[in-house]
Order: sequence, then C-alpha cells, then structure tokens
Amino acid sequence: MMKNLLYIFLFITPAFIQANEWDMVTIRELYTKATTSKADAEKFHSLIEAIKLPNASIKGYHAASYMIQANYHFNPSTKLSYFNKGKEQLDYAIQSESQNTELRFLRFCIQTNAPSFLGYNKQIVLDKTAIIQAYPLLTDLDLKKRIKEFMLQTTYCTNSEKKIFN
Repeated sequence: MMKNLLYIFLFITPAFIQANEWDMVTIRELYTKATTSKADAEKFHSLIEAIKLPNASIKGYHAASYMIQANYHFNPSTKLSYFNKGKEQLDYAIQSESQNTELRFLRFCIQTNAPSFLGYNKQIVLDKTAIIQAYPLLTDLDLKKRIKEFMLQTTYCTNSEKKIFN
C-alpha cells in the first residue's frame, strides 16, 4: 500500500504538474508552505523542477525554491551557495521580464525577509513602486489577494501606500 502511494507521488505527480504547469494558485500555495517546513520546501523544489517549459513566473518560483532551501542547511557555505543561486536566477528572470508583477512581488517578499547581512535589499523600493503601480490593473485575483495580504502587513509600506490595497 505504502509503495503504491510512493509510486503515485513520484511518478504521477510530476506528470500532473507538467500537464497543469500554469496552475499558479497551486504553485503559490506550495511556495507559502515551503517557507515554513523543510519537507514542504523539498517537495516544492522537486515539483517546480519537474515543470517543463516554465514561464517567467515559474522561473521566479524556481529561483525562490533555491533560496528557501538555504534556510534548511546548516553549513554556512552551502546556505550562501543556495541563496546566491536563487538570487541570480530571480534577478535574471526579472531582467528578462521587468513588467512581471509576480516576479517583482516575489523578490519584494524575499528581500524584505532576507537577513540584512546578505545585502539582498537594494530593489525593495523599486519593486514596491512597481507593485503599487501595477496592483489596480491585475486581473489574477489569487495573485491580487496574496499581494494585498502581504503589503498590508509589511512594515515596508506606509499607511498611505497601504490604502491602495484596501
């Protein structure tokens, strides 16, 4: 029985993700879970790696999966290696598609939560501005809801900026 469940998870799930690779709601949910659990982080990384022909947003989540993996390693060198790999990939994805609000939001979330000694905080204001400008035009209701929730609770937005998200 357990072998059958493992088989389904290992072989059917990646095929399901490939067939539904644009299911961003699921990807966003897995990303959120990955930030709080090592097992979920490993699952998220494996599933996101299985997606064939990813769009720019999925490439951003792939990059984020490396940064999340850094949280669960003990060796400082390994932690930094994972973080830097993800950082390079995310910045490249944003360079390639600078108008992608989801990528900007993803980087904003990461930069506002990354330890300051990593120095990955230079684009916070730039990304916040891009998010604020794009927010009213977003048609993806799930993304809009997630942005609203995060921006209303972050200390990086002023009260007047937070009014945009209400």
